[in-house]
Amino acid sequence: MSTGRPSVSLVAWALNEEAIIDDFVRKTDADLRRVADDYELIVVDDGSSDATLPRLRALQGQFPALRVATHGRNLGYGGCFRTTIGMATKDVLLWNTVDMFYDTAELGRLLAPLDAFDLVQGVRTDLDANPWNRKLTTIVNYWLIRIMFTIPLSEFQNVKVLKRSLMDGMVLEANSGFVNAEIGIKAFYLGARIKEVAITFRPRRGGKASGAPPAVLWRTLADIFRLWFRWVVLRTAPRVAAPSPIERLPRRRWGRPEFLSGRRE
Repeated sequence: MSTGRPSVSLVAWALNEEAIIDDFVRKTDADLRRVADDYELIVVDDGSSDATLPRLRALQGQFPALRVATHGRNLGYGGCFRTTIGMATKDVLLWNTVDMFYDTAELGRLLAPLDAFDLVQGVRTDLDANPWNRKLTTIVNYWLIRIMFTIPLSEFQNVKVLKRSLMDGMVLEANSGFVNAEIGIKAFYLGARIKEVAITFRPRRGGKASGAPPAVLWRTLADIFRLWFRWVVLRTAPRVAAPSPIERLPRRRWGRPEFLSGRRE
C-alpha cells in the first residue's frame, strides 16, 4: 500500500493438524515478517482430538504474533471464519489453510494491488490436484453462485486479501463455507474495486484432509438459497448504482473462467 508496509492479519483454522501445525506457523510467521512490520497470525483450533491445540499453545512462546483460539468442539468452516475474522485487528485481512493450499512466500504479490484495489481475489489456474468429485463440487458451486447472484468474478472461494475497512462494512450472515463467497458478493454490492490474481494450488504435504461430508455440503447449499432469496429476491443486501469495477484475468474460449480452463497460455 502506498503509505508504507501494511499491517496484516492472516487467519487460519485447524482440525487434527498436529503433524503439520509447527511447519505452518514457522513458515507463515517468516513470510509475514518479510512483507509487514506489524502483523498477527490467528489460528483457531476447531475441536481437535489430537495435540494440535497444545502444540499451538507451545508455539505462542516462540512466536509473539501468534494468537490462538479454541472452539472446544467442531463448528466447521463458517464458525472458524467468524471467530478468526472477529479477532483480526490489522489493516489488511487474508487467510490460508494449515496445509497451505497456496504459498505465503507470494504474499508480496497478493498485497501489492491494494494500492489501487480494495479486494484481491485469488483465482486457481487449474484443478489438476483435485480428485474428480472435488472438481465437480467446485464447478457446480461456482456456476450456481455466479448465475444466482449475477456476480462476474472468476472465482468465489479461495484466498481473498482485503482492506479491513471493507470488511468492517459487512455483517456476515452465512453459517457455512458460503461465508467466503459472501465476502466477495458483498464487496461487489458495496462497490469495492476488485483485482483477480492467479495463484497456484499446493497439494497437502502432511496430515490428513478431513474433506467435506454431505452434511457440510447441504448446509452450504441451504445458505446459498436462503441468502439468494434475501439479497436478490427481497433485495435486502447493500447495492450500488453501477457495477463494481473488476480487473479480471483473461478469459478463454466458450467464456469459461480461466481457473476452470486448464493451464494459462
